[in-house]
Amino acid sequence: MTRDVGLGQGFPPRTIAIVGVSRSEHMYHPGYTGSRLFRILRESEFQGRIYPVNPKADVIDGVKAYPSVTSVPEPLDFVIIGVPAAAVPQVLEDCIAAGALNVQILSSGFGETGEAEGKRLEKRITEIALRGGLRIIGPNCMGFHIPSIRMKMFEEVELVQGPVAFLSQSGGHARIYLLHGPHRGIGFSKVISYGNALMMDATDFLEYLATDPETQIICMYLEGMKDGERFAKLVRQLNPTKPVVIWKGGLTYSGARAASSHTGSLAGDRQIWDAFFEQTGAIKVDSIEEMAEVTMALLRLKPSPGKRVAVLGAGGGDSVATGDICAEEGLEMPAISPQTRAGLLEFVSLVNQGVMNPLDIPMVFAELSTLQRTFELLAADPLIDIIILHMSAEFFPKIWGHRMAGFRECILNVTQKGGKPIVLAVTDESKTDAPERYVRELVGAGIPAYTSLRGACRALRRFASYYEFVAQGGRDAPRPTAGTWRR
Repeated sequence: MTRDVGLGQGFPPRTIAIVGVSRSEHMYHPGYTGSRLFRILRESEFQGRIYPVNPKADVIDGVKAYPSVTSVPEPLDFVIIGVPAAAVPQVLEDCIAAGALNVQILSSGFGETGEAEGKRLEKRITEIALRGGLRIIGPNCMGFHIPSIRMKMFEEVELVQGPVAFLSQSGGHARIYLLHGPHRGIGFSKVISYGNALMMDATDFLEYLATDPETQIICMYLEGMKDGERFAKLVRQLNPTKPVVIWKGGLTYSGARAASSHTGSLAGDRQIWDAFFEQTGAIKVDSIEEMAEVTMALLRLKPSPGKRVAVLGAGGGDSVATGDICAEEGLEMPAISPQTRAGLLEFVSLVNQGVMNPLDIPMVFAELSTLQRTFELLAADPLIDIIILHMSAEFFPKIWGHRMAGFRECILNVTQKGGKPIVLAVTDESKTDAPERYVRELVGAGIPAYTSLRGACRALRRFASYYEFVAQGGRDAPRPTAGTWRR
């Protein structure tokens, strides 16, 4: 039969069976089990019905248990399997008999082990799934985090809903993004941990997200890929309307070896992936932190196809280092126009200050009206695309700590009048946690902010490059001369 890779009707799920829920297992047993996910879903108040499956139990934590998925009294949208690997094939046979098509195999012990028995089991469950038309997620995966139905995969993460989806072969990376994304103003539509990708891989889930009305931005952590041409075609089609941000793991020898043992993936060649990013316009990042930085820019800033920045400092800045950082991260720092300079000199003294770019003019921070006037002059400058406000953490509480609402209004007054993107970089050479605290406060007030100038520049360069690709027609962009995207 032909494999049906779509998630189909019944997703997001409203009825879930969890196979392998122990009667007595403690919630914090090492690793993830059916019991742990059962309790996580109950505590998160999942907006659906959950059926624990255990042939040796009648009731688990006050909930009626069932001996198999075939005995559950209603059709199942989703089955989570948390039994030992050797027992998985029989559970899949039960899923076929029950008519349950979407199946997550939480269990590990398959091809990722490199052992003959694991590979044999993997082959067997593939044969069963193809025969029965099952859509297998995993094995060796955490599954789904869907805030809109209060479905989550980790106890300690919050259910923060938003327009960002994250596809991850690694459950650990999914957890980190779920924990730290909200600190950058990122809420999630769907987070999918798909592990070994035995049947359904990133391309299948990408097809689902392409038409998901809750999703506007798609982030991905990839280790391997089965059908590179199909994946590249889909990313190329989707990227102009739903930006795709990708962290590709396993591009070094050591990373590729780790990917093989982690999810059994073939990582791929760096030159091939470089060609992929150039052809598709997907945004390349190298960590979860960078993914969050870029995603915040995509969420909070108006499009800017240019990479020319003006950096406005609040004292204590090193103009040489600032210029170096901008250049190293791929941004330009042109001189401001004569008209902008003349406008600034109407209210800015050159005593201990400078109106070269970067601009070291701390006096403009004394009054919000003066700061807004400065922003408006820079936003009107035809030589500038983006404005970066770079300040030391020690100045933050003195200047804005008690008037965040006014500062937010100052920025919005400029950006909402067709002005250019404005971001903050709050730094601290003393290495305290002050920048992180202030950045969270700024982000909470709706202001894009970063804990380093380099992080801000890195995100803005990728942000601007994405919109440059889209503005040039995206799909008609010239193909690279080096490397071909094929697997």
